[in-house]
Amino acid sequence: MLNEHLNDYYQVCHVSTFAAKKRPCNVFEILCWLSGLPCSSVYEEVLRDAVSELFEDPNKQVAADLDGFEITVTDMRDDFLPAHPNNMLYDDTRKAVMRLCSKSYDVLTRIVGYGNAHTMYAVDYCANSLNFHYPSKGEDCLQMLLDVLSRLYPPLRFLYRQCSIGAQHYGWADCVYGQNVPSAKWQCNEHPKDKATSQVGCLPTCQANTQPNCQPNSPLMSYLNDCLPGHLPHHVSSIGCRAVCSTCPKAKKGMPCLTPLGFRGFSGSEKTGRALCEMLENFFANSYITTLFCLMTKPPSSLPEHFNFAVSLVNVLNSNTDSGTDAIKTAFEITTKQLSIDLYKETTKLTGALSAAYGNSQSSHNASNHIPKSADMSSLAMSQSCMLAIEDNVHCGPYLQTLFCDTYYYIAAKHTNVYLSWAVYLPWTLYDYLKSLFDSFSSISCQDWGCSTCVDGSSCKPGKHGDGYGCKCRSLVGCRGVMSILYSYGFTFGDVKKLLSGDQRRYCRNLYAQLQNVLKSQYFTKLFEECDNFIWTIRQPFSYLVLTLWLLSFLYLIHIMVIRLDLLHIKSHLHSPSSHRIAAQSLLAAARVNKLNRVFYLQP
Repeated sequence: MLNEHLNDYYQVCHVSTFAAKKRPCNVFEILCWLSGLPCSSVYEEVLRDAVSELFEDPNKQVAADLDGFEITVTDMRDDFLPAHPNNMLYDDTRKAVMRLCSKSYDVLTRIVGYGNAHTMYAVDYCANSLNFHYPSKGEDCLQMLLDVLSRLYPPLRFLYRQCSIGAQHYGWADCVYGQNVPSAKWQCNEHPKDKATSQVGCLPTCQANTQPNCQPNSPLMSYLNDCLPGHLPHHVSSIGCRAVCSTCPKAKKGMPCLTPLGFRGFSGSEKTGRALCEMLENFFANSYITTLFCLMTKPPSSLPEHFNFAVSLVNVLNSNTDSGTDAIKTAFEITTKQLSIDLYKETTKLTGALSAAYGNSQSSHNASNHIPKSADMSSLAMSQSCMLAIEDNVHCGPYLQTLFCDTYYYIAAKHTNVYLSWAVYLPWTLYDYLKSLFDSFSSISCQDWGCSTCVDGSSCKPGKHGDGYGCKCRSLVGCRGVMSILYSYGFTFGDVKKLLSGDQRRYCRNLYAQLQNVLKSQYFTKLFEECDNFIWTIRQPFSYLVLTLWLLSFLYLIHIMVIRLDLLHIKSHLHSPSSHRIAAQSLLAAARVNKLNRVFYLQP
């Protein structure tokens, strides 16, 4: 009986907090906000009106008669938008929003448990007990939903990635979390002598001994508590169009704002990262929710967003797998001609320059066709490493995977004008962000991170990290400072197993060299030239027109400085008021005739 009225209780709780202004600012609060969204008064309007408006197409509307009034209607059940990799359906997106809210509750209970007397009970997750703000209009609520999703997905992507990897690959699958599990901010208050010696990083132990051993800390628990060294979040106090973060670095270009996890009160039993990975895998299986990022476009503002957009766009331009892709390619070509007023004829030059610089070779790579000066950006995110001779200086590999892979996963045909603008004006920004990542990577101090093979600091120095054989770490993944830099820029390792494998192992010098190859690549130079050419082609007629007008003005000024020219200065030769009232007889007077003949403004 009580269960039947539980939803009514949630709705009443939301009514009592209708004037709340607080916004969720960490992962825990965002999950609570999403769990309570179906119980808010604006939820039905979001699904019925706000989401459906994103799919409206005037070309598909039909006229219908309603009580003598003719109106236009659209059947949203079968309506779709051409997109890559799949067409976007209204019904799928609507169901994805509903599924997102229910799965957010499941993730909360899996991480922090169902609550107890000292923590927050699970029944309060949906009751808005934290007094969050829910906009009263469907459009505003949908925009806020998009804002919280852009904050939620990157840290959960990193958590899912780490929990899917075992300890032998520096992952957290075997790490524990939950109530009474120590984190990095716990004080050491016991030294057990009768337990097996544990090692930092959840590595397996050998045998028990009787030597005092400090209680080990779980990196997974430390990450959930926002105290993992090298992965500390930003201090976010507001999200949305007026996001406020007091710790975003100003000097480091391209760094995204990292959302805190915010998990504090744990009530559940101890669980492993592998159990959390299973729940997050089910959470991310809701792939249609990412269509919201595509339907409500936002320009990329950080390095991982630029990286993801560039790769997704090039994959579309070089794919021939479905009709949606063909529609996007055709729309992109038409948009290029329309925005250039049909002045830019050869659109393949621009698309070819984009494809060459950003690359489309993540699945396969013919190493014989690659040379250092032709390194494309996708060579940093390959599916496998190119194991060539050292003198070839080709170091392609699965180094990077963006944590913002959901933001530009879908590319829609209706937004090709926006994509073209980004593709033409943002390459310089992307290049600067890649340069910032390279500088940060080379500034890693293995001494500060405690890498045992580089502790003397004689060969591996900040500013030269990865340059040649200075870094002595046994692998790229094993170098303790690399993961921290990648995470701060919104990335994680691409394929850890291959980066650590015996036949494809990569070191710091390999990533350093490949980043350098990309920055010095001729492809970026050609892309900059082609973008400039596209912009100049559009501006050329207007530039020449303005130049011509300025030349005419300049010639006129020179002429009047040399020769008296008063043609444009119209002066009246009628000086007295009575001259405006000339009688017909006075025109016959010789004096008046002579006066009218003295017209000076036509004389040189």
